[in-house]
Amino acid sequence: MTDNVIQFPAKNIANIFPSTIEQSLEHLDEVRKDYCDEVTEDAVEAVFSVFTSYGIHVKPDENAIKYIVFMEEAIKSLLYSVKKLPHGFQEVAQVSITINEDARDEMDRLIGESVD
Repeated sequence: MTDNVIQFPAKNIANIFPSTIEQSLEHLDEVRKDYCDEVTEDAVEAVFSVFTSYGIHVKPDENAIKYIVFMEEAIKSLLYSVKKLPHGFQEVAQVSITINEDARDEMDRLIGESVD
């Protein structure tokens, strides 16, 4: 009668679920990073979709690829920052970009419109 029973592979539950708070937090950070990476991919695809709708076709030469990678990492850095995760571009942005009052007002307006 037990011939019809399917045996599932035995797994050590300790390898599946984190056993300490630190492991749980590390796992949560990995999930957050994966989420941000996925959103970044979608955002970059959306940028190229908008470019195409305006008749702009970026040829993937060496120079363009550098800009694309830079744009992708900048988006990822922003999303990581929102999720309180570190990213190398965060320091670059803090050191190299100064925001004047007009730019701050414009960003407040744009972000305010997107949240309304």
